[in-house]
Amino acid sequence: MSKTPSFDSKLKPILDALQPGEQACSILGEKWQRDQKEIDVYCRFNVPPLTVSANTLWKWMAYYDAGYQFWWSKHPETGKPVLTFHHPASGIKVLPDVEWHAKDFSTITENADPSKPFFDQLRALELRVPFMATFNRVEPENSITLFSFGDRQSYFTFACAAERCFFACGAFQAEGSSLMHLVHQITDSHGILKSQRLFRCRYVRESLDCIDSTFLFDCRNCQNCFGAANKRNRQYVFMNEQLTKAEYEQRMAGIDLGKRSVVEQYQKQFDELLAKEGVWPENFNVNIQDSSGEYLANAVHCVECFDSSDAPTNQYRCCWNYGVNDSNAYMWGSVDSTECYMCVSSPNSNQSKFCYRSFRLDNCEFCMTCSDLRDCFGCIGLKKRQFCIFNKQYTEEEYWRLVDEIKCAMLDRAEYGNYLPTALSSTFVPESGAVVYGGATEEQLRLLGGQIFEADAEGATGADRIDPSKARRRDEIPDAIDDLGDEWIGVPIYDEVSKRTFTYLRPEVEHYRRLRIAPPNIHFIRRIQELSHSGQVAAFEHATCSKCQTDVIVAKNVRYPYRRIFCRPCYNAFIEQQG
Repeated sequence: MSKTPSFDSKLKPILDALQPGEQACSILGEKWQRDQKEIDVYCRFNVPPLTVSANTLWKWMAYYDAGYQFWWSKHPETGKPVLTFHHPASGIKVLPDVEWHAKDFSTITENADPSKPFFDQLRALELRVPFMATFNRVEPENSITLFSFGDRQSYFTFACAAERCFFACGAFQAEGSSLMHLVHQITDSHGILKSQRLFRCRYVRESLDCIDSTFLFDCRNCQNCFGAANKRNRQYVFMNEQLTKAEYEQRMAGIDLGKRSVVEQYQKQFDELLAKEGVWPENFNVNIQDSSGEYLANAVHCVECFDSSDAPTNQYRCCWNYGVNDSNAYMWGSVDSTECYMCVSSPNSNQSKFCYRSFRLDNCEFCMTCSDLRDCFGCIGLKKRQFCIFNKQYTEEEYWRLVDEIKCAMLDRAEYGNYLPTALSSTFVPESGAVVYGGATEEQLRLLGGQIFEADAEGATGADRIDPSKARRRDEIPDAIDDLGDEWIGVPIYDEVSKRTFTYLRPEVEHYRRLRIAPPNIHFIRRIQELSHSGQVAAFEHATCSKCQTDVIVAKNVRYPYRRIFCRPCYNAFIEQQG
């Protein structure tokens, strides 16, 4: 028996009228084909159809993904500085995680009024309930980190389990390394993207099981290579040319990667090599069944999903699926969840919709930073509750009557069926997941809306804590690591593009000296963003196989938009012949 009969009766004729056919995104104008699978998803979850494309929706939802951000906010009670991923200009209050978990926010409530815009009421509650500052899953040790899974002696890591690492996002089992994005088992390496099991490597993309190598793309089991693309089981390759050991060592003897100018020179040569000889497969999927998308592993019956592993099943247009996931749709950051729809980072949940960064939800909608809830609607910061709306407790009968009324009103106002408005996001949008993972342009960000403020608003960059008389310019930074003396440690350096300062940490400089890494001259936030855009982003487009002219669907690449793409059969044949 339906618990929201009025809403169901309002929605039914909308769903019954749906037909396959071409659709145009109401925000960015992109066209897509609505097929029967998409219609079946709306009917299964009992939601109205989307008026935006999947690519647009992912950018929209990714407004709520911090991407890679570090800000200074203030404790709402003491005024002490608190490091967080929530930008203070967004209006969101933050508490250190330990304090947040110790508090009960059930006394902070709003009275639900179905006649008023729902999201205005949710925003009023959002501005009153503090969020967790760091959201660490495992307490880090001696680290500067957010979303930690157990970092040790690591600095400015984000969603990592790393030891003695610097400037990393999504790095697991990483040690003694720096500048990494979405990697696993990386040791004594630098500048690594979407790679696994590397040792003493630099500037590597999409590669596995490599040692003592630099400037690699799509390589497997390579050792002592410099500038190699699409190679397998090789040694002594230099800019895709096979050399003898003596020839290789002679070439390498004159290359000092401890100088930034030398790195930039060979990065340019490597980009030219990729343009001339490099081949991108239509996707980097591994062992999939009846599935489509990018960066999938062991996926079964998954449609247009992105970066999903651990055997996701029956997923529809979901990103970042990890753990046991089954029968979800339009999820962003789904971990061990079942039958959920359009949630961001809400693990261990069941039959929930439109929620944000909440844990262990059952049949909840529009809940933010909650945990262990069942049958709740529009709650924020609530824990271990049932039958609550805007954090206010109701009886079961009152709850379902009011939810039915609210959802009917939301449907009439075209509020229901979309994700949380971008204006409720706490991120600094130009550096959010919409850009880092979705590849959103400035124009797309403008059309998607959201709050607009400068990076340094409300003291978020800590500029008020810097002595401007000690600041140095980026062009003063030495070119060579040998010339970067201890006098540079702790000196503020302004990056005019990122509109913020950065400094060298003592452990960081010692790390660069140990591995002979050239001193970086841009803010580490920008380093991670540029690194991430060397790989594919969560946005699909049609392309043509450069070999056989077959039409393929691929994930976009911001840095290499005109790359040479082969369909899977042509790519496999190419690797067999050239790899």
